[in-house]
Amino acid sequence: MPDVKIDTVSHQAASREIPWVSIVMPIRKCQATVGKSLDALLRQQVPARCEIILVCNGYQEEADDSIDIIRLHPLVKKWDAVEIFGSGRGLAGSYNLGWKAARSRYVLFMHSDCYPVDNDALRRMVECLEHNDAVAVEPLIGIPPNDWETMSFWDRVTSSQYRYAKPARGFSGKFDLFRRDVLEKLCGYDEENFFSAAEDSDLAERLCTVGKTVGSNVLVMHGHKHPAATRFTSTLRKHAQLGEGTGALLRKYWRSTFFLGRYYILMGFNGLKLLLLIGIFVPPVSLYAAILMLLLATYYGRWAMLTRDWRVVLIPFAVSLMFSVFAVSMVKAFICRRQSFDYFKRTK
Repeated sequence: MPDVKIDTVSHQAASREIPWVSIVMPIRKCQATVGKSLDALLRQQVPARCEIILVCNGYQEEADDSIDIIRLHPLVKKWDAVEIFGSGRGLAGSYNLGWKAARSRYVLFMHSDCYPVDNDALRRMVECLEHNDAVAVEPLIGIPPNDWETMSFWDRVTSSQYRYAKPARGFSGKFDLFRRDVLEKLCGYDEENFFSAAEDSDLAERLCTVGKTVGSNVLVMHGHKHPAATRFTSTLRKHAQLGEGTGALLRKYWRSTFFLGRYYILMGFNGLKLLLLIGIFVPPVSLYAAILMLLLATYYGRWAMLTRDWRVVLIPFAVSLMFSVFAVSMVKAFICRRQSFDYFKRTK
């Protein structure tokens, strides 16, 4: 367990009153988005005082003034606010540091670029948990209406399949509510095998072994701040990260018919990427495999191809490379049994 330093932001000591809900928010280079997230929390109609736990992992850059922005926000005067500085390994490690410091029996994990739409979202999440006697509640995750217009070219390529997607439920750490005793029973997130990809899916699988999980109608927006220019190499690194997370998850649960039954479409699509990549190097079918890969890549990035940019001609080839990086990383993690691609260090 890494050494951690715990500070209280807005009080010399946290109030003795047990918080109604403990909100755990990992913090890293979120100065452009965290203000909106905190504004949404400030508007929440809650019956009692809450606490927000800000987990700053070991990869804070000098140019990252996120924590300074948070300290000046009115929320830290309204709620108990706690900072944790530690060498947590990505999201999985940060979440674990956070929930272990939480004092409430309810723990909500929230990303610093997400915000609930309604002012009673937090209360409804707790009511859904208690009314259904559940161990955890997942929200509906949506994308802001103007998100597409703010994206750079390569962001549009990687997000093309989500442009017209409807809000969907799922445990993703964006606004997930858990009973603290359940997290303690499961030992939280598996940071030995995951750090910033598929750690949420892994926890969701283990939750099914201890109780019932339910979906709420609470809508949360993932308002990611898209940089003005995104390098293609960054998209490749992200696909390597996701590929390794998927490979580690598949290795852990490949014998579970329940897991494969729930994710057969996703796993089938990822398996298709791998088969096409292998097929490219098999002479009798290489041409057909290459054509199918390009067609699949074109469909994947179809909405980005409407962008007025000369690089649209590169989309089938660029996405094919993204698929290949994902597939190779997935196989690597499946063999190694864990995710080893340190995305945070490589983007420092």
